[in-house]
Parts: sequence; structure tokens; C-alpha cells
Amino acid sequence: MTFRKISIIGTGLIGGSIALSLKQSKGYDFIITGFDIDPSSLDIALELGAINKKANSIEEAVNDADVVFLCTPIKEILQQIHIVSKHAKSGTIITDVGSVKKIVLKEAEKIKNDVYFIGGHPMAGSERKGISSADPFLFENAVYVLCPNFNVPIKVVNEFIELIKLTGANIILLDPEIHDGIAGYISHLPQLIAVLLVNTVGSMGTDYLSLSGGGFKDLTRIASSQFEIWHDIISFNREKIIEALDNFINGLSKYREIIKSNKIGELKPEFDNAFKLRNEIPSSRKGFLNVLHDVFIMVEDKPGVLSKISTALYEGGLNIKDIELLRVREGIGGTFRLSFGSENEAKKATEIISKLGYKIFTR
Repeated sequence: MTFRKISIIGTGLIGGSIALSLKQSKGYDFIITGFDIDPSSLDIALELGAINKKANSIEEAVNDADVVFLCTPIKEILQQIHIVSKHAKSGTIITDVGSVKKIVLKEAEKIKNDVYFIGGHPMAGSERKGISSADPFLFENAVYVLCPNFNVPIKVVNEFIELIKLTGANIILLDPEIHDGIAGYISHLPQLIAVLLVNTVGSMGTDYLSLSGGGFKDLTRIASSQFEIWHDIISFNREKIIEALDNFINGLSKYREIIKSNKIGELKPEFDNAFKLRNEIPSSRKGFLNVLHDVFIMVEDKPGVLSKISTALYEGGLNIKDIELLRVREGIGGTFRLSFGSENEAKKATEIISKLGYKIFTR
């Protein structure tokens, strides 16, 4: 890989997480320069070790950079593309992390031909914001969509893919318009539904929200996302979002009519189909690529349990791809989900963990 000098424009959650992820990549010595309109964000990024140095301007940040990540709201990205391309050296790759791709790629067609633009969308995030919430493992097993501009040689694309793989993400190449359509349904529509659901329940009074359980909280977690980011996303993907909303509203109207007519049995096929489709989405990955194999472990609430299990798996030569605490009751115990890269690894893990005396099952 020929890349060494990386610039991050916008050292918030996504930009900071990309920087931290690249910084921890073994065998590489990236020099990362950061620029942000918020000086305190740069200070924290430097303190965390996400960047090597701070820049006072975009022009300074991209000077001599091999790769430039634009990690700002889409409206700013559309402006920064031109600033960066004007001051970047020949052969520099410019990429973004915006949730809408068609308008960004259209704007990138206007830049000079001796730099390359590869649109990007890491399909991972958090309701939190800011460099303080940056996580080097944010993109682990997440889908990272790439939309190269028409003039980017395949050799350059492949080399950039190798760089992104260092974040732990799974790469998929998509046409920008196809990306925006999919994102409208699986990302932008759920955001609006979560916001409306919280506001609908909240309008009934605080007693309603105070009684909400884990299901409601899981369903509405993203309602805490910042509108400043979503303003541009909704604005620039209006057509696809309206299409998704129309289809969802039609579905709600259908359900309302079924319930109003007291034909509840007609909802059974809907539940059955949703169950089938939902189970086809692997819980062990973020996105829709590279299926992982799950092992579920029931453990007692005792200190050192997870360490004991992970040590045994390490000694058995196994690498845990993903881990999640599914449920827990303090003082009693809980269930962990461990994910592995192959069926054989999952079987071997089952054998190792069973010998430790823990109840285990697979799916």
C-alpha cells in the first residue's frame, strides 16, 4: 500500500473513528492530519492519538496528503470537494462518508482530472456524536459502500479498498442511485419512524414513556440522533425517502383497516413473513455481507467469566469476530453472543466452551 499521509476533515464521531481505526492497524505507520472548525475537537483528537497533528485550514490539512476523508455534513462536503481538489497533489484520493451518494458523485465530476474521488458511506454509526465518542471498532463487520467516480482506475480503487479494509469493514461497490434507494429504506426511513414513534408516545404523557421497556428503547434508539446531520440527508435524498414513506404509510393504512374491521387473523401472514425475513438478517454483523456464525453462551454473573472464555478460545487458536451481551440479570447471569468467521470455528468454539462447563447453543 502506497498510502501513508491521511487527512481527516471533520474530526467528529465518524472521522475520529476512521482515524483511530487506521492508527491501530498493525504494520502501518500512517501520519494523520486533522482539521475541524471546532478547535476543541482537534485538541481531543490529538490527545486520543487519533491524529498526529492539527491543521489550521483545509488547505493546510490536504497539503501532500495521499488520501483525504471528508467527514462533515453533506452540504459542507459538496463545497469541500472543490477546495480539497484544488489544493491536493496529483494522484490524491478524495473520499467522503455521506449517507447520500448521487448528488456527491455528481458534484465530484466537476473536479480536476489529476485527483480521484471515491464516494464512501460507512453504514455504521451511533446516536452519540463528537470525537469523545469515537470508537476504533465502529466499522468492524459493517458494510462500507464505495462509489468510485468514472475516471478512477481500477488499480486505485483496489488499493483504496485495502485501506478501508483496515477498519474491519466489509466493502461493497454500488451505483450511487441504487445506494440512495437502499439507504432511503433501511436507514433514512427508520430514522423518521423512530422520531415519530417517540414523539407520538411522548405526546400521551410521561407515564407512557416511563413504562417503556427494552423493545421500545431498542426500536427508538436512533431517535436520539442529531438533526444537524439529518437535515442534509433528508434534503438531498427527498425523492427516495418519500417513496419509502409512501410504501410504509400504505402498509400502516392496511394494518389499521384490518384492526378496525376486527379481522386480526389477517395479520398472521404479516407476522410470519416478518419473522422469516428478519431471521435472514444475521444478528452478528452490521450490514448484509460476510455471514458470521453465532455461538450463544449462558453464564453466571461472576467476575472473570468472559476473560476465562476468551482466554480458552485464544489458546484454541480462535478469533472472535463479534461479541454482544444479549441479556443480563444482575446477580444471576446472562447470555452472550460470540460470532466466528466460519462454521468450523463456531463448532470448535462450542467444544472448547462446553468443556468449561457453560451451557451453550448455536443458531
